Amino acid sequence: MCLWCKGGRVMGKYSLIKFISNFFAGLGFIFTITPIILYYFIHDNYERYIWIINGPYPFSHFGSGPFQLFMYLSLLIVGAALIVISMILKRVKKK
Repeated sequence: MCLWCKGGRVMGKYSLIKFISNFFAGLGFIFTITPIILYYFIHDNYERYIWIINGPYPFSHFGSGPFQLFMYLSLLIVGAALIVISMILKRVKKK
């Protein structure tokens, strides 16, 4: 008896919904942790901070609080939305 076979079908292959769900969960996680990584990248070293904010737009706006807040919140919202979509797709898969 084949360990990966069930009812004539090969088990172990991803279904498309499961793949998309896991893909969205991974992207959501990446988008969610990106603000932390960006904050430390921008503010870790004073020389790098000055180098970044002296660059062209949008980098020149990384020094302003409202722009950073908008950018970090946008990344968090997109990440949370992707995770929620992933969870919804997992529920659809179970039914």
